[in-house]
Amino acid sequence: MWRLTSNRPRHCLKIGAQALAWGEAVRSWRGRYRYRCVLSPIPAGAIKLSPMDLNLTDMSAVETRLRSLAGPSRDVRFAGRVWLPDVPRPIVLLLPDLSVRTTVLQLEQFPSQVEEQEALIRWRVGQEQLVSLAGAKIVWQGIPSYGAGAERSHAVLVVAIQEAILKQYESLCESVGLLPQEVGVTSFRLFNLWLKSAGGRKRLGRDLLWASVSDGGLTCFVMQEGRLVFVRTKRLSVECLSGEASLGGDVADNIVEECAASLRACREHHPGLNVTEVVLASDSPFPTLEQALNSELGLSTERLDWEAVERLGWTHAGGSASLATLSVVAGVM
Repeated sequence: MWRLTSNRPRHCLKIGAQALAWGEAVRSWRGRYRYRCVLSPIPAGAIKLSPMDLNLTDMSAVETRLRSLAGPSRDVRFAGRVWLPDVPRPIVLLLPDLSVRTTVLQLEQFPSQVEEQEALIRWRVGQEQLVSLAGAKIVWQGIPSYGAGAERSHAVLVVAIQEAILKQYESLCESVGLLPQEVGVTSFRLFNLWLKSAGGRKRLGRDLLWASVSDGGLTCFVMQEGRLVFVRTKRLSVECLSGEASLGGDVADNIVEECAASLRACREHHPGLNVTEVVLASDSPFPTLEQALNSELGLSTERLDWEAVERLGWTHAGGSASLATLSVVAGVM
């Protein structure tokens, strides 16, 4: 969501509570893209996700896994000579949802200058006491609206991350020769991937729940009449493990309960909300979840999966095809 330069990195690292995911994008001479992903579990307890406290509790253990995952640093060579040794590789760094705080603002006007945008956002967030901005860096992304009527407004998704937490993640990357050139949040990159593959802003023409489950957390976006009106991230009471294991009904029930809570909270401010479908992204299959969402909430379900990447013309070039690595492809698209 924020960048240092305009050049897009070809590598993406997603840091999670149980695993690290690494993705590489390669463009052929014909202009077609291929991707390769790798997933590496990390020792239990090495990362404890929090939006307020430092996340890396065992830096050396995570660094060892990351070094093995990403490979050695690169040298810049010319005419058979090394001109620049150990040049850091630029990457997209994706942080877990549970490491940040998020809110959504509805703005009638939005300045064109970045400095003015930040000043306005900080003032509005502070006035409404939405999230704490003390010692935090903020980034934001406009969410396109569709069919929202004649009234012009701007829905702005605001992310706040404590600078100490961000610095810890950046230090981890730099210790193995990686330079976070662009930093984002897992669920929001997956949302952008889904929106692009589903046809863009016209897909947002009716009320919709978008739910992402990763790293033991649930993030819900609620769209009303094509406009983002609500966002909520909740730590699930049942720990959701990454990988392809089939997880039990307790996890599905917990997700359904929190989706229902998000819809209730949204309806308090938007009583005309009429959500009939949910788009689901997850780092595990949750085989009973679709049935539970339908039977308990009456929602039809669409899943974000690897077919979304294929629809955009990208092809698999080896490595992991786990749902837990889908976000790193979204990170480099």
